[in-house]
Amino acid sequence: MARDKIKKLGDERLSATIEKLQEEIAVEKSLSATTLDMSEDNIIANKILLAKYAFLYQEARHRHTRFSGFTNAISE
Repeated sequence: MARDKIKKLGDERLSATIEKLQEEIAVEKSLSATTLDMSEDNIIANKILLAKYAFLYQEARHRHTRFSGFTNAISE
């Protein structure tokens, strides 16, 4: 029973982090569409953001985490 509770808390935390990263990716996409010349720092930060998201998304899939209302932000 304690194991289920710990897994549920971990899954909730993972889902919250993924949702936050999705929002950041959406903002970044809208900004990059209107920016003529992105700096190298912004390009690197965007790649790091996408890598974090991809890793956490794969971890959530591996853990069979139940998602409520969000999809893969990278493919959108």
